[in-house]
Amino acid sequence: MGGKTQKRRSRSPMTPATTAMLIFVVLFVLRIAVFRPEVAGDRSTRQTAVVQYVIDGDTFDLDNGQRVRMLGIDAPEAGFAGKTPEPYSVEATDWLRDRIQGREVLLRIDHPKVDRYGRTLAWVFEPDGTLVNQQMLLAGRAKLLADFGLPADLESVLRQAESEARIRKIGLWSGKRK
Repeated sequence: MGGKTQKRRSRSPMTPATTAMLIFVVLFVLRIAVFRPEVAGDRSTRQTAVVQYVIDGDTFDLDNGQRVRMLGIDAPEAGFAGKTPEPYSVEATDWLRDRIQGREVLLRIDHPKVDRYGRTLAWVFEPDGTLVNQQMLLAGRAKLLADFGLPADLESVLRQAESEARIRKIGLWSGKRK
């Protein structure tokens, strides 16, 4: 050990932004490589349909006349029947309209019942497997609605999407009143 000393290179800790980006990349890779929510849920039924018209940020009509309410999200109310529209309702409706109106979607129906308004309750996927409900949360266009429980295979991605929108302060989480 004589007179020579070794210098140790110290690594600086990762910044919060670097840590967040690393977590995001790992989750994204897992989503693409391993986790395919559109194939999970054995008790559910699948239905391919074309969206005729988007009513608001979480409800739309199919070309067969069926009305669908998206599960797991709560978009701002559009203000029907003389009610004042909630902030960001126009943005949520426009976002969903741009995404799915006139296009084919895959509905995953875990609950073979309808809600009190006669709407079919469903998880909505684009043909490539993208979960639209999750993308609404990620874009800050809706809040997570977990009051009635979330399926085990979707819960973590839905919670992560809302958390990410909150962290990025976008849409509903921007703090701006519209």
